[in-house]
Amino acid sequence: MQDWAGWLLMIFSFSIVLMWKHVRSDIKLVHAIWFCIVLHHAVAFLNAYVGSVIGAEHDARSFHFLGEVASSELERGFWGTPRVAYTNSLGFFYHAFGATFLLGGELSVLAFTLSCVVLVKLVDLLDLGRFRVGIVLFYGLLPSAVIFRSVTLRESWQALFFLLSVYWAVRLWKRPGILIFSFMLMSAFCMATLHGGLKVYAIFLILTSIYWGIVGRKKGVRLAWHVRFLFAGLLIACVIMLSQKIGWYMSVRQGLEGVESFRQNAATIHGRTTYGIMLDASSVLGLVKTIPMIFVQYMFAPFPWQVGKVIDIYALLESMLRIMFLIFAVSSWRRSSGEVRSYYGFLLIIYLGMEFMWALGTINWGTATRHHVLGYSVIVLLGVPGFILFMQKLHFRMFGCRKDNTMLPK
Repeated sequence: MQDWAGWLLMIFSFSIVLMWKHVRSDIKLVHAIWFCIVLHHAVAFLNAYVGSVIGAEHDARSFHFLGEVASSELERGFWGTPRVAYTNSLGFFYHAFGATFLLGGELSVLAFTLSCVVLVKLVDLLDLGRFRVGIVLFYGLLPSAVIFRSVTLRESWQALFFLLSVYWAVRLWKRPGILIFSFMLMSAFCMATLHGGLKVYAIFLILTSIYWGIVGRKKGVRLAWHVRFLFAGLLIACVIMLSQKIGWYMSVRQGLEGVESFRQNAATIHGRTTYGIMLDASSVLGLVKTIPMIFVQYMFAPFPWQVGKVIDIYALLESMLRIMFLIFAVSSWRRSSGEVRSYYGFLLIIYLGMEFMWALGTINWGTATRHHVLGYSVIVLLGVPGFILFMQKLHFRMFGCRKDNTMLPK
């Protein structure tokens, strides 16, 4: 009986899609989102009533337990134990409706559903409306992402606030305004509260958005270049000072030394999927040698010679899919021009920045699979249109060849 809130949330998630006119007006798009939601609900159901699904054995159970602790503390009128914002929020819902695995999983599915709506709005903002269904299906059906976004993990909410930050950044470029800038700051702040590494990334995202939205504009803001740079510089200085006040800012050297120490300690735990490349922060040459290797291993491991089990084959296929989307994304950026090229360039920088941040703190491809979930929405947004166009051309060429063959004399 305690699961009643989870079941209601499951039913409610289907109606969320219909609350936005630009979504419900496209029946195929609604069906595509609903199909993705059904699979997420299935994972949440299995995890609640059958047993822990793959990927939800450790951290997801730990977050659920910490949510129960936060709920009991709230019931006693005391909520002072230092804890991440996610488990505090989980504890609030557990206190109100009961602590169950189904409710915890359905809250993650709720975040996924909302992220689908944000993704569709971003697709329309970038004039990619004819690829809506394909983008949503690729975004919603990646097996690892389906699992990680359907249990009591932070990835679903992190991905939602990341997408919201990107959406408001693009809106800021199209129509600069204090209100839109405030929404972007709030989205980035919510994302930053969900993980220590995302605090640093949030600063990068805000600064990049400010530069792109103000200095990078070629029209619309009719200010002299020195005025633009001055305004952007003042905003960047304000962000840095605010970050220092709330404890989010650290020097580059401190950050690199922290990453180096973390990777050395983590490498002592020998795992089958560990690629174990250390960061050499002792010199500029050491950084130049080790950072590219760390990034390549994070992005593309496991390589074929590293496959040892059946599950590694899936990780290899996901890596190949990521490579393919990245190739199409870069190709689309190179072939585009004007505002479209500016959008694609910004999104590529934001995506690569996200992946670079996770790469520094990841030493095995098992954990990397989970961390790729956050930036996956942007690479799908950039890569799927090119992939669809390529497949259409390939189909027409094959059809044309078959048609020509029928005309050959026997």
